[in-house]
Amino acid sequence: MAVIEAPATGGDAGRGSPRAPAARLDARDKASGRTRYAGDLELENMLHAALVRSPVPHARITGVELAAALAAPGVAGAYLAADLDAGLFGRRVRDTPLLASGKVRYLGEPVVAVLASSRDEAEAAAALVELDLEELPAVFEAALALTAGAPLVHDDPSSYQGAVVGSGDPANLQSAASFGEPEATERALAEAAFVIDASYRTPAVHQGYLEPQVCLARATPGGTVEVWATDKSPYRAREQLAATFAVDPASIVLHPVPVGGDFGGKGSSTIVPICVALARVSGRPVRLALRYGEDLTATNPRHPATIRVRLGADAEGRLCALDFSSIADGGAYAGCKPIPSANLHGMELVAGSYRIPAAHVQSLIAYTNSVPKGHMRAPGAPQATFAFESALDELARLAGIEPAELRRRNLLAGGEPSWHGEAFAEFRAKEVLEAVLAARSSPAAPAGWLSGYGVACCHHETVPGHTSVRLRELPGGRVAVEVPLPETGTGSHTVARDGIASLLGIAPEQVEVVQVSTAELPYDVGVGASRVTAGLSVALGEAARRFAERAPGEEVLVEIGGGTPEPVTSCCAQLATVAVDPQSGEIEVLEIVTALDVAEVLHPAAHRMQVEGGALMGWGYAVLEDLLLDGGQVWAANLGEARLPTAADAPVLKTVLLAGSSGVGALGVKAVGELSNVPTAAAVANAVACATGARLRQLPITAERLYAALHGGGTEDSRSPTCA
Repeated sequence: MAVIEAPATGGDAGRGSPRAPAARLDARDKASGRTRYAGDLELENMLHAALVRSPVPHARITGVELAAALAAPGVAGAYLAADLDAGLFGRRVRDTPLLASGKVRYLGEPVVAVLASSRDEAEAAAALVELDLEELPAVFEAALALTAGAPLVHDDPSSYQGAVVGSGDPANLQSAASFGEPEATERALAEAAFVIDASYRTPAVHQGYLEPQVCLARATPGGTVEVWATDKSPYRAREQLAATFAVDPASIVLHPVPVGGDFGGKGSSTIVPICVALARVSGRPVRLALRYGEDLTATNPRHPATIRVRLGADAEGRLCALDFSSIADGGAYAGCKPIPSANLHGMELVAGSYRIPAAHVQSLIAYTNSVPKGHMRAPGAPQATFAFESALDELARLAGIEPAELRRRNLLAGGEPSWHGEAFAEFRAKEVLEAVLAARSSPAAPAGWLSGYGVACCHHETVPGHTSVRLRELPGGRVAVEVPLPETGTGSHTVARDGIASLLGIAPEQVEVVQVSTAELPYDVGVGASRVTAGLSVALGEAARRFAERAPGEEVLVEIGGGTPEPVTSCCAQLATVAVDPQSGEIEVLEIVTALDVAEVLHPAAHRMQVEGGALMGWGYAVLEDLLLDGGQVWAANLGEARLPTAADAPVLKTVLLAGSSGVGALGVKAVGELSNVPTAAAVANAVACATGARLRQLPITAERLYAALHGGGTEDSRSPTCA
């Protein structure tokens, strides 16, 4: 159930006002089943691939027996790493082999690829492959991996192309990022009137997209490779494939295909280079489609982390110091992370909504013998925000200040720099906090249950990415918009249609949106970082201007480099109301209220989907989801165990939009995709502490953990007075 209150307050009534646009471009085909995803495509003479994966987390490969598999019906070949003419793969750090060679470094790592006439035949033959493995000592905990004497995951991580560690770093260090002034922070903590020092733990979780990862590849005798894949960043994938195979990027073409959900997980698909390598070596088209169990256990889930927060305030409740230290489990390979530091941007920007004079933030990521970790909606931010906003509530209780009031005293205003020096002319954090508190409806708890509410805040900068578009005139006054980015389910192609229609003053029905291959437009950085609509706003604005000035029949091509002249951000506050059965520890989240500031809302239904979908995803992270990664194995290897939230599970979702903000580009938009999922876990944890006095510092917040905390069996949690 959901209630939308939009727009709520403020500003120019023309900005942020919901429109009544035409239906989404992809709605009818998806609802009718006509949309053809990568897994629906077939090519003549196509082979199917299946992977033989390691059954242990760390071992030396001493032998592989392929005879039985090669003799199986329909089999066209079975391949080892040495058979593939390929280097290492990675988005930033190139440390990931296509197939394991010499060693396996995580349970589920592919060792052999089998090709056959059908998927069933390939999988049956793969089951006949025998691996001779000499097990080696393994390391599974990130903190332990960074200690002297821990088993080595890699002999020398600094030797990989793109490595962000040096030979003198801890042997299993994958990435390290440090910001702020540690000495000044220690002095400020020593002088603080109130200090919280607590540690928090978050689990590995899967992105939860509906469509498993799939790739279809074809190699021509002339050296060209064509790819159809569940990849949200086709141009980046082309660059990475070119580096892996040491070929000209122009020889690789990724064709347009809709992507059945992403949430960060489909920008680092390691099955794409495997599929391409198999097409090259076999000389036939190859399709490699993962079963969902493989996707859950062997792709690139969210990083689990252990985070220590030391947070201080003066006697008036003014924050004076933050020391934030995170150690995350990066798994066996770093290749799934794209940013220059190979770290998690959300960790680096923690507490960016608050005025904190002295801060030191450190984010370490360790190699372990577990599935490689990658990006998931707002990478690092849900983990960091859960820890910081929980600690902020704990500090409020210690200081005897109501948690919302403590936030009022410390949230930034427009023009004020955050602890890391970033300032925004417009920063409406206080306004969204007041809006979310005003919208609280105090839903009734079941008889005999305890109830409480909690709040948490965050913000996300709006940064257009490097992208390009082309406009072409069609007969009858119609216009074609060529775009380089896939439709991942967010409505980006609809934004392109409605945006150019608005800018050119024509009806949306007169616009045709065409996603083209990587051979046809200059570049696109890919779907992610809440940048797509902002990038389109800038690119379409320039394209529309040039289109109006062009000669008749002339095409217009625009490429933008990303960034904005004036930094713009979106502020969000969230309030969760919970009910708890004190006898069993059962938790029911009754309501989640999300307030955020907006500029132009181009498509209200799609915008609402982002806000509510994010809140539901955050709810799942708070109380439900856990891949149960233990001993290097993902135990939640099916959707029954992984427990993704469903519509039937959803609490009441209420959204409040504060209109009147300044946006980016000709369409005047702000980021929304990575806001409402970020503060939810903290808001729920704070609500549980409010209701029961039990502070749970580990996600997910389950009935078992809460029962233990309430009845004396907890080990990492604490009790405090309730917030009645």
